[in-house]
Amino acid sequence: MNAVLTTPGLRHGDRYAQPENRFSLSGVDHVGLACIDPDVSGPFVEQILGGVELFRAGYNDEDRRLGRLRHIFYHVGHTMVEVVEQEDGVSYPSKTNPGSVNTNPHWAFGATPEVLARFVKHLKQEGIPFDGPRSHTGVSAVSVYFRDPDGNNMEVTTWSPIPAGLMELTPMGGKHGFIPWEGLSHQWRPRSA
Repeated sequence: MNAVLTTPGLRHGDRYAQPENRFSLSGVDHVGLACIDPDVSGPFVEQILGGVELFRAGYNDEDRRLGRLRHIFYHVGHTMVEVVEQEDGVSYPSKTNPGSVNTNPHWAFGATPEVLARFVKHLKQEGIPFDGPRSHTGVSAVSVYFRDPDGNNMEVTTWSPIPAGLMELTPMGGKHGFIPWEGLSHQWRPRSA
């Protein structure tokens, strides 16, 4: 079995290494984001994360007759993201993280330093509250944190070195604290097409 470096001083290339999986699994096929209304959460994936719709179910008469929940799959880069309606109409974070104290679970999307800088401007233009960009001790990662309309914790991150002057960074922890998740909640609504 190949060892993976997990100590401080992680080299940039180690992040993107793909050690052989002993069960031949190829990685995460998709992530499912619990939501109250896919018709709000889906456009968030499209308009904020640049998602491209692949497939939707639970919307036609036959699916409704069968009791199939509304859900939509999107391509976000090479990751599939599914927004799926909750049977009880309550958001997952409302049950599992009502005080907004937990960072996890969260979903992180990759970017280059330049894309991350543009994404920060995009969040500002969209009125989405965010925290960051934050640097991380011991690795070259820099991240921006935000939430979707249901309160799911999100991150856009780069593991590439940040060119001088590209963006101002705040260190994670210490006198700078950690992610203020509660302050990242919002009432974003899709804009008209």
